[in-house]
Amino acid sequence: MQILEFSVSAKSACRAFVDGETEIWNLTIPVSELPQGLPFGPNARNASLDAKPAKAMLKTLSSEPEKFVLYNSGIMLIADQIKATRVEGGGFTVKMKLNVPTSDDEGDFLGHGVLNGGHTYKCSMHALHGKHKRGELYLNIASAYVQVSVAVGINEDEIKNISRSRNLSLSVPLYALKNLAHDWKPIEEALPEQYRHNVLFKPNEDWGIDEKVNYDVTDLVRRLALFNNKLFDFRHDKHPLKAYSSLGSLVQDWKEEDYKEVIPLLKDILWLEQKIMEQHVKVNGKVNATGASGKKIVISKVSGCSQKPMKLITGVEIPLTIGEIFYMPVLAGFRVLLRDGQWTKPVEELWEEWGPKLVDRLWDTYKSEGRSSASAFARSKSTWSTLTNMVAMQFVQI
Repeated sequence: MQILEFSVSAKSACRAFVDGETEIWNLTIPVSELPQGLPFGPNARNASLDAKPAKAMLKTLSSEPEKFVLYNSGIMLIADQIKATRVEGGGFTVKMKLNVPTSDDEGDFLGHGVLNGGHTYKCSMHALHGKHKRGELYLNIASAYVQVSVAVGINEDEIKNISRSRNLSLSVPLYALKNLAHDWKPIEEALPEQYRHNVLFKPNEDWGIDEKVNYDVTDLVRRLALFNNKLFDFRHDKHPLKAYSSLGSLVQDWKEEDYKEVIPLLKDILWLEQKIMEQHVKVNGKVNATGASGKKIVISKVSGCSQKPMKLITGVEIPLTIGEIFYMPVLAGFRVLLRDGQWTKPVEELWEEWGPKLVDRLWDTYKSEGRSSASAFARSKSTWSTLTNMVAMQFVQI
């Protein structure tokens, strides 16, 4: 556990609420006094400078900083300790201590830090210390004040409950709220460490890199659903179309028990996805594998695909963007090759035996059905059943 200590000057400081060990302090402090490096551990909300509220805050800080305290609802912090001391001449010195978990810590403690008002804090840090690439100026930032409430004596369960309650009326993704309840912990543990920076488990994660993170934990849920024979048993002609069309219901209905057999396979699943993408690139513009038609598959001209490069969850970049419908049913076909959460053969052998065949079959199906849009192709149950049954009819009989 890391201990962070901050000392700020405040125009006013009031202990507004006391109930046993729980206290809430209301502070009015200059924006310039906000300390750098406050963690977002207990915050579920996405704090982005591109969000509409953030743009409005930055405009106020630039053009009317003296009105910021009136226009802004402030920041709420969770801290371990707080102490306010009146200083001669007016005002207060406020000292705070926060406990922040490190990567070596075990347990589910979210840590102290910004629980609400993440946009306010991020905009303030940008105005004070950011790179103002758009040429914006914050010349009178010294006249800006902000209301900060600090709660101490809050246990771990209450931190989660407070964050949920204060953010439910805001635009908070469901997966972020579920992250507060540690619903995604098994997935995070199964995700290889080298891929972790490519996946967000809550929107305000900041890895300190300029490159945009294109995936979040819901993308992992979708891939796990593709292999889930408990929910989508191929023996009963059930197929994981929800992974393509109903992500919200998958996240809403998430139960670890339903996925316990496939979560440990996450690394293999992501490896298979990469192999499928590489196979798509390989066949792009090439003669059909059967040699029957002699026609080329120009994937970039297919609905849902393009010539833009695509970065996978594994971090590998391929030179094409492949629409989801052109790899999800292929992945789903591999669930036939699972028995009680184990591959029937090493996954590398299964790929060599089935992978290229499934990719070829997908394109054959796409051309034979004459679909003009990827979404129409995706909604067709036959798209999914064709590939799954191709494996099932041969493998299950064997």
